[in-house]
Amino acid sequence: MKLYWQRRNSALYSILILMLALFFMKPVASYAQSQVTDSLTKVLAAHPVKDTTHVAILNQLSRFLFTQAPSLTETYAKEAFHISDSLHYLPGKLWATRNLALAENAKGNLEKQMDLTLAALKLAEQLKDLRATGILNADLGNIFIEQQQPRQGLIYQKRALAIKQQGNDQAEIGKTLNGIGTSYMVLKEWDSALHFLYASERIKLALNDHRGLAYAYENIGQIFSVKGNYPEALRYHTMSSRYYKESDNIQGVIKSDLNLAQTHTFLKDFAAAEEDLAHAAQLNKNMQNARNEMIYYRYRSMLDSARGNFAQALEDFKEFQALSEDVFSAEKSKVIANSKEKYESEKKQHENELLKKEQLLHLATIKQQKIFVIFCIVLFLALATFTVLLYRVFKRQRDLYGQLNNRNRRVQQQNQIILDQNAALESGNQVKDKIFSVISHDLRAPLGILEGMLFLLRDEKMSQEQFKQFVDELWRDMKNTSSMMDNLLQWANSQMKGIRVMADDFNITALLNSEFELLQTLARQKNIQLNNYLPPVIHVYADKDMIRMVLRNLISNAIKFTPKNGNITIDYRLMPDKVEVMVKDNGIGIPFEDQSKVFSNIYYSTTGTQNEKGCGLGLPLSKDFIQRNNGQIWFHSYKDKGTSFHFTLPLSEEEETSAHGMTIILHPTRDYSN
Repeated sequence: MKLYWQRRNSALYSILILMLALFFMKPVASYAQSQVTDSLTKVLAAHPVKDTTHVAILNQLSRFLFTQAPSLTETYAKEAFHISDSLHYLPGKLWATRNLALAENAKGNLEKQMDLTLAALKLAEQLKDLRATGILNADLGNIFIEQQQPRQGLIYQKRALAIKQQGNDQAEIGKTLNGIGTSYMVLKEWDSALHFLYASERIKLALNDHRGLAYAYENIGQIFSVKGNYPEALRYHTMSSRYYKESDNIQGVIKSDLNLAQTHTFLKDFAAAEEDLAHAAQLNKNMQNARNEMIYYRYRSMLDSARGNFAQALEDFKEFQALSEDVFSAEKSKVIANSKEKYESEKKQHENELLKKEQLLHLATIKQQKIFVIFCIVLFLALATFTVLLYRVFKRQRDLYGQLNNRNRRVQQQNQIILDQNAALESGNQVKDKIFSVISHDLRAPLGILEGMLFLLRDEKMSQEQFKQFVDELWRDMKNTSSMMDNLLQWANSQMKGIRVMADDFNITALLNSEFELLQTLARQKNIQLNNYLPPVIHVYADKDMIRMVLRNLISNAIKFTPKNGNITIDYRLMPDKVEVMVKDNGIGIPFEDQSKVFSNIYYSTTGTQNEKGCGLGLPLSKDFIQRNNGQIWFHSYKDKGTSFHFTLPLSEEEETSAHGMTIILHPTRDYSN
């Protein structure tokens, strides 16, 4: 009976503590976030027992400190995780893992945040916790947005919205609508972004959620700034700043000060802009955020330039460039460190598995040896009368040694496989590091040239007429750079994460026509005749985006290696179950000794007829995409005569039916000897 009352009183005390925690966590406008944090700290001190209630308070305290002290967020989350693990308390473990992921976000470790968020999502699905599943899907969407993958982010954000709408959680629905709006901002689809941000604003106004309104108003203000409506941008940035200050979100206050400085500069209110920048710089001294400091010098350069202080503007711009390179290098170092950490973790895991196997084999051998010794003693005592039985035992022993030898051979083979895999991983990392080093140089050089010329033009140190002399060359360099960037991103995606083929029926002629005007413009730069002989409709079954990249790469390559006044032809052959597309030019051709490198992983690249640069990824990537879509690709090339690239794609079922019974349809006026 006494034990019953003890348990009953303990349960009532836990409920009382939890109610107090929920009361202090309630987002009432009269409570500042620092007051909530202080209250939670007092509740935690009043409840030292390491039970599920203690875990709940730790997790809430960790979440509230995320915008003020990310290091404390990690400290409290780790403690909550360890207690939950010892209690086998999965809900506590779930939210502790999510808070650890947020702490990694504050440190800029997006890969670690992704891993921890996926682990938390797995726990949420195991517990069938609909609310947690929605929040974590939204977190994944935000990570993809920060990784500049807004399309992938939208998938998770919209999935999160559907889950939260099932539970009718208005506060979480408002957050997710803001996240979807952010995705459309990254995609530069401003009207779509405003649609979702206004929807988020309505919900947060109804809930009196000033903390959430700060984020929504910051995004809306940035959109109006992009659209050139600076008075409206100023209004929203001002409201955002007020709500960030109200919720003690220091990082948010710094961002809003920087946004206000930019907007005041555009509105010619230089004194206000100067005050905003000074306040942002003062706050950032404690935060030590390099990205904020970089943006500070960029906006200060704009302010000094607008005030006519071009010398100081140039110094500020140089500081911005230096910080930009530091941030780029730091982020690259983080990626390399994360890759190395993953490699070491996988290597250690392989070694541990191998050691376990060796230990099990050793124990099995010792056990069998003990049995054999005992059995031999028994056989020795019964040697006189059990001669036949002894013969059978020796035979069995021979078989046993054979099995042990086979096992040893298998272990040695596994060791060799692991060593080969480690060598392959090391070689792959070296190749990737080398390629990223070369490409980062080739991409940054033309951007630096463009940046410098735009700086001169903006500050009226170069006339419009002088700038026009370089427009064609700059445009061609930027298109080459854009093409290299597209190839690099597609290659990196295929190498690091894999690519899913999203095959569907589409008209390849319409796809080519959508790209043809841009390609024609590139061709006219060199006075090249670009001819398209594809019929109006050819439906194929493949991944549309992959085939778009293949067409763009092949035709761009033809333009690159064809001299002025040349000729390029896009033609086809239609067969019962597939279509063959050909891109022919009368350019400089590929030397015979280099033809084996074209589709290889050596990433072979040379300059074009007007010194156009490339990264050597386009053709290997095209081969990979065609093969993934059940096609084939090949080429014929003769030096100083030209090159023809050919690839095949399966026809759609409708097109295949219409082509059934045909042999090959050829254009009657063209030569197919290549």
